[in-house]
Formats: sequence, structure tokens, C-alpha cells
Amino acid sequence: MQELAYRKQQNPVEFFEPMPQQKAFADDPAKIKLLVGGNRSGKTEAGAAYVVTKCLAKPRQRWWCAAENYKDSINIQQRKIWSFLPKSKIKYAEYSEERGFTHEKVVFKNRSVIIFKSYEQQRKAFQSDDVDGIWNDEEPPYDIYREERMRLIDRDGEMIFTMTSLKGITQLLEEVFDGYAAIKTRYSSLLKEILPVIVEKEGIRTYMLWSTDNTYVNQSRVLVEVKTMTREEVKARIFGIPVNLRGRIYPQFNDNVHVVDLKDVPWKDCSYINVVDPHDRKPWAIIWAAVDGIGNVYIVHEDPFGVDFNEIPYGDKTYSEYASLIHKVEAKIRKLGGTGHIDRIIDPNYGNTTVKLAERQGGQSKTTPKFEMAKHGLRYRDGIDALEAGHLKVREYLHYETKYDEETKQEEIIVRPKFFVATTCANTKKHLSRYARKDPETPGGDVKDKIGVMEKYKDFADLVRYLLMSNPRKRNIKKFVTPEGRAY
Repeated sequence: MQELAYRKQQNPVEFFEPMPQQKAFADDPAKIKLLVGGNRSGKTEAGAAYVVTKCLAKPRQRWWCAAENYKDSINIQQRKIWSFLPKSKIKYAEYSEERGFTHEKVVFKNRSVIIFKSYEQQRKAFQSDDVDGIWNDEEPPYDIYREERMRLIDRDGEMIFTMTSLKGITQLLEEVFDGYAAIKTRYSSLLKEILPVIVEKEGIRTYMLWSTDNTYVNQSRVLVEVKTMTREEVKARIFGIPVNLRGRIYPQFNDNVHVVDLKDVPWKDCSYINVVDPHDRKPWAIIWAAVDGIGNVYIVHEDPFGVDFNEIPYGDKTYSEYASLIHKVEAKIRKLGGTGHIDRIIDPNYGNTTVKLAERQGGQSKTTPKFEMAKHGLRYRDGIDALEAGHLKVREYLHYETKYDEETKQEEIIVRPKFFVATTCANTKKHLSRYARKDPETPGGDVKDKIGVMEKYKDFADLVRYLLMSNPRKRNIKKFVTPEGRAY
């Protein structure tokens, strides 16, 4: 017994017993991997054990351990690292609970080194070095993440994250997580839903660590806390799934439910609607929707197409060029069937704004986008710009309900939504899933009186709102028949 206690004191990490998901994470050879855990899921312990193990396994390793600020670094990261350090294998490590490690550094006898950093140091502190590994405890700013990746090139290094994602799908998570392929899923009896537990995107692996799996946590207390959370919050805080908790306007939008293949659109049973949001400096946002006989709405095409709307620096088309583009798209749509008639809706704000003629002729003439498009045979009516009522209308069309079938062990949709997006309409999908309100707090911690929306993902979400506020229905076009007989 005394020998076991001595061995544990000499090398604590040897006695760390990871949960199955933690072990799978540690054994995965991926160069970038995330352990996204709920609160009290054991993710930080797994990160600390991982770093110490790597430094012991191979001499001359250089690892950075980065936290949001030095207070968190000392209280969380450095404390966990200290608990796993084999004291007999350390050359230099002066540690105290109050100040952490002196010089923010640990040096092993095999010449491996751990250096502690903080995101507060900003990007410059993460330049001009080469390392074997980086542990980010909680999500770093995107510019720091990009700089960290450059530091790994020379040594073919790796990067791990341990985090609870409460910021939504940020630019970083959009790059490494959004659009993932599920490697492993699991049924949650708490949510009565099948959830992803291991996913991959372009070689980057993400492991979801469930708080309900941690045997060291009082699970009855977890169940009490869950009662005060929304469903989306439970997914993030308990099951580690990155979701938008910061004011996502359409949290119901789900790629697995609302995104369909073009071949699944009932083309011949539809009428069509074209919605335009014109701009002066950036490109116009345009969608085409098909409406079937029972009122289901399908976004079947968009422009810009095949390119990220937010990556285009400015719009370079004239009115006649936009009109030509619209006519060409609609000629193709009409060949697929339907009524042949296309209704048109335009953003009522900029569509009616008097602006310089956008034909790049250098003249002084002024007009409106709505008037100019009418010259080209495209007559638009104003969309209804009732913001909150529009949000409610979109949510109504997105609404669906599921039920887990115990017999088939599958989750089935029992209430279908009435709105769908074709897989090819990447901008519409992205904007609906990212559209969110700004942070309700000021930098000083006060609550704002009025909370605006994030402009970056607003354009195509606005188009959908104008479309659905028009209460789209399939138009039945009746051919005019000349009456027979004599007229008096």
C-alpha cells in the first residue's frame, strides 16, 4: 500500500483513469482535435494529463498551455498540470497556489518544456517560436488560433482544445467543426435524441464529452440544473455540442432536417418566387423559391452561387447585368415545370432608395433599383419589413418535432417543417444557421437597452423573412378561354 502511494506520488499521470471518450481522444493521431465537454465533464483533467504524458514520452518537447487569462491559467490549467507532474522527473518547477508556476514554465529532466500563455497577451505573444504542441483551454480568438497553427509547422506539431462552447458557431468553430461528418452517434435518454459524439471535418476531430458520463459528479444535481436550461443550453453545457447560445435568431434550423437535395423538389407541382435584396457597394443577394401545392417552400437557387457571399469585397454588376442573370436562371427553372409564372419581392428599404444609377457611367442621373429592374421587364413588389413578426413567421415554417422509436432505435420526424433549402444554396444555409443578435452586454458588463443583429449573416436571412411574410402559396394559372356564342 505504501509502495502504491509512493508510485502515485512519483508519477500521478500514470494513475489517471480516463473515461472511454477521453481515452479515444488521447489515442487519436489527428494533428488537431477538440474535446468539447459539458460543465464538470473532466475535459481539463484530460487536457493536463495529455500534455504531461506527451512531455514525458519524448525528450525536448515544447508545449504551450494557453488559457483565456492568467487568473484562469493559474486557477485551472496550472493547478491541473501541477497535480499530474511526476516530481522526480522535473528539473525546474516552482509552484504555489496563489501565483502558479514561477516564470510560467516547467522544465523536465528530459529537456521537455511547458510554457503557460494567456489570450490576453494577444497575437504578438504567439509569434516567433516553434513548438511540438499547443493546449488551448477554452476557445482562443481566431487570430491567435491562426498564429498558433503557424508555430506547429516546423516540428509537425499538434494542437488540442478542451472547451465548453457557449459562444455559438464562431469563425474558429465554423472552420474546424461546422459541416462535420458524424463518426459516432449516441442516444441521449435525457434529451430523447440521437446526438453526435465524435465528428470530423477535413481531418480535424471533435470529441463531445458528456457531463452525465462523469462518475465523480453528482448526477442527481445535474438533473436538477438541467430543469432551468433551454434545450440548446443543455446540448452545450451537458453534452458539449457547440450551439449558438448568444442570441441565435433561428435555432430551429437544422441541416439534417431542413436541407434537401434538388431532386427532392416537386418541380412540376410548384409555382416560383424570386426575392432580391439590392445593395450599392456589396453584391445583391438573390434567391428563388418553389412553393408546392400544400404550401411547402423550397429555396432552389441563389446568387451569388458557388461562392461565399461574405468573401466578395464589392458588387460589380450593373442593373442590366443583374437583370440578364435573373432572366437566365429563370429560363432554366421554367424548363423544369411548374406554372411558368414567377412572383417577385424586393427589399422595401434599399429597393425604393434613390441612388446614383449603378451603371458605372459617371452620370448624374438618379433612380431606384425597383424602377431600374422594371425597365428590364422585372416588376417587383415590396416585401413586408415587420422584423419581429417576420422572425416568428420563419420559426413557424421551420418548426418540426421528432420522436425516438424504441423498436427501430431511430429518431423519426412526426411533425414536418414547411421550409427547406437545397444543398446547393450554401449562403442561405449559412446565414440562417448563423444569424444572431449581438452581445446583450457592453464591454463594461452593463445590459444594452437595444440589442441589434449581427450584420454578417443578415442578407439571406432577410430574403427568407420577406419571402415567408408574403404567405407564399402555389399559384394556379388559368388560361383565358374565349367564350362561345353571341354577345349582346
